[in-house]
Amino acid sequence: MFASRFVARGDDVATRDVARVHGCIIDIDDVASEGTWSRQLIRTLARDAREVRRGRGHKKTKAYVESLPRERRACGLAYDERAVRALMHTWDDVKARDDVVMFERQTQRAFAEERANDHELTEEEWRWATAMVHSRTFRLEDEYGRRPTRRALIPDMDMFNHSSSEANCEWKSNGETFVVSATRDVKSGEELFLSYGNQCDGHFMLFYGFLPEPNPNNRVRLFDNGAHALDWYQALCGVARDDGAWENEKKRVNRAFENKFCVYRPDGSGLLRRVGLEGLFLGDKGVVDESLIWILTEIAGVEDVAIAAIRARALEVIDTMERTNALIERAFVENNVSSQNIALMREFRRRKANLLRQVV
Repeated sequence: MFASRFVARGDDVATRDVARVHGCIIDIDDVASEGTWSRQLIRTLARDAREVRRGRGHKKTKAYVESLPRERRACGLAYDERAVRALMHTWDDVKARDDVVMFERQTQRAFAEERANDHELTEEEWRWATAMVHSRTFRLEDEYGRRPTRRALIPDMDMFNHSSSEANCEWKSNGETFVVSATRDVKSGEELFLSYGNQCDGHFMLFYGFLPEPNPNNRVRLFDNGAHALDWYQALCGVARDDGAWENEKKRVNRAFENKFCVYRPDGSGLLRRVGLEGLFLGDKGVVDESLIWILTEIAGVEDVAIAAIRARALEVIDTMERTNALIERAFVENNVSSQNIALMREFRRRKANLLRQVV
């Protein structure tokens, strides 16, 4: 998307009526339905695309379907079953590997269930629609809580590219209209950018098929949680796993860590549940999570020792990556993964290693 004229800060760039389903919007999920939002949208988009291929369907639906990428594998590694198969037994990031494998299994299960009700549905249709929905859907929230959160595919609005550092537009919706406005003055001919969220490189690689440059939100997980960090530090110090004094101290530190850094969030029933951190990370430009510094300092007793331990962990992750690179490359070739996705994974790992080297 490019500005065809000068746009002043605060001016609307584009507006869509999302109260009317037909015409301006291809589909919006039904909060009253038993199906998940993604299943609803994927199902509808797959059927609409089939109608378009057969020369039927509304002309605006046809225009929207034909504007979408035809190759789902260009949208991210998570939608490429060949890439997932290659990563399943080779990726050294266990948490990320498990997440993408789970997503693949959910995709397979959803297709099997949908196929039982739609015998014309093909797996390629379902996978293509899955890639489109998960990479192009907007989350429509009412900040006052008057309407339930919904998701929508909105023609033209999903043509804005992403920028992690130079987004010049933002969007909002009150449930009836969807508005994109400029966050700063934009010159005629300048590209218009939205933010797809403050995500790390891994998220963009898996679900969008590109890596933002630069990405100030990039980060590398050094530990899965506090217990993982404490067990690793004990091994670094050469202490036996069954050392009673260390076990007691780790329990004390981990309890204090959870009390300090865990948060309470509402679950599906509306009750508040205590939720732990999703990992301990090293961020862009070598910035270390406060939580990671805290827990290693608490167990080591000295912050300088904690910092040295973080450097040791970063070196360990780099060493693991270097030993795994050839294995991943070979698996990608053997599974006939596209050259585009091979290059994407290769660049992702290069950037990850460079981030780790900033602290070593």
